[in-house]
Amino acid sequence: MAPVFAPGAHAASGPTKVTIHVPSKSLAIMPYYFGKDKGFFSPELIEPQLVVMSPPTAIVALVAGELDFATTLGAATSAILRGLPLKRVFYVQADPSHALLAQPDIKTVQELAGKVIAVTALTDAVGMSATVILKANGVDLSRVTLLATQVSDNAYKALTTGKVAATLMAPPYAEELEARGYRRLAEARTYAPLSFIGLVATTDTLKKNPQKAYALIAGLYRTLTYMHNPANRTEVIQYIAGFHKIDPPLAEKAFTTQMQSYSKDGTKPRKSVEREIEIYRETLKIAKTFTPDDLEDMSLLKKVQEGAATQSR
Repeated sequence: MAPVFAPGAHAASGPTKVTIHVPSKSLAIMPYYFGKDKGFFSPELIEPQLVVMSPPTAIVALVAGELDFATTLGAATSAILRGLPLKRVFYVQADPSHALLAQPDIKTVQELAGKVIAVTALTDAVGMSATVILKANGVDLSRVTLLATQVSDNAYKALTTGKVAATLMAPPYAEELEARGYRRLAEARTYAPLSFIGLVATTDTLKKNPQKAYALIAGLYRTLTYMHNPANRTEVIQYIAGFHKIDPPLAEKAFTTQMQSYSKDGTKPRKSVEREIEIYRETLKIAKTFTPDDLEDMSLLKKVQEGAATQSR
């Protein structure tokens, strides 16, 4: 797809480096790594610089101008509902892929009452999903301790060292833990259509420098289109196996789970976004009403889609 914005200013000096926050290296975030390694951002003359940090810290850094973009839609949504000038501009995931994993001796969600559960942050999509799952299974939230570990690696270690009773994990970590005997208690997608990974920008960036956002969206769109093509399935699974240093059968199982969550075109159904807003407002106790238009700005994605459609004719 040809860039809508003229790249000439950057061509002479090489690709523009763009700093992007990522919360982990799970399969939810993998399209950023895969797209970068495949060169799918190169036609847009940008080079993603992926920086791992906790979602709440990333949102603060994004608003302060210390990052160009963030990927955690959950923490961003909490921030938007509290008045910060951010917008979702692309969905890598239309649905969550996280699963609630527990110690081997815990067989039901109800048994988590009185226990400690690790989440990355209390007000991101992981924390929100944990809350929704517990409430739906009749667990009194006052009897559960949610421990914010900042990044997924810390939550993984907390579970495997016995410091917590359970945590939410995305593929392939969920599949790895299950293979090691940890109990898979619930799927986040069953309880709430919360978005975990996408692309978030400040409204100031979208106004003053839409070229950067367009370039990233175009690269992500190209990446997801490639990953959804059945002809590329074996290649993607091999990439996952190498990237995570896991056996191909486990990589295939994780990929199959994750593919149920990836957006096909960078969008998410409006009704799902409306349901998300309800969950966030209820959890954060926010009285003000919000619509999907308050969370999203999909105008650049529409331009990318139109360009792709024109090229395919």
